[in-house]
Amino acid sequence: MLLIWFWVAVATMLPLGFTLLLVHIAAVIEHAQALLDRLLPQRRQRAMVQPVERLAADLHRLAVHIDTIERSQEMHRVARLRAASLAYDDVLLSACRTLEVEVPETTPLHPVERLQTEAALAQAGLVW
Repeated sequence: MLLIWFWVAVATMLPLGFTLLLVHIAAVIEHAQALLDRLLPQRRQRAMVQPVERLAADLHRLAVHIDTIERSQEMHRVARLRAASLAYDDVLLSACRTLEVEVPETTPLHPVERLQTEAALAQAGLVW
């Protein structure tokens, strides 16, 4: 009789345990990845490398978008220009990591830093 109660308890707890594991597995994996990124910084940098063609296309698209915003008379023009510039800086830094060009230390980039970064990427062969 005791053995039957044991198996009934196991049979009722097993689905509950499995459900809890499924619910929390994403959080456990996320914490493990964050820990690995802190312990192995090279792993994080390798994960951020993107195809050069994609970076060039993104830089071109964002440069055209920034030009369009600068010429427009729309409301919230300054906020849109700032957001587009930050996105452009982010793609520039990704391109630097991909092409192993020295990455500026601070973001958002100062206009002079942005120009120097663009020149360094052009010297590395990136065309956008």
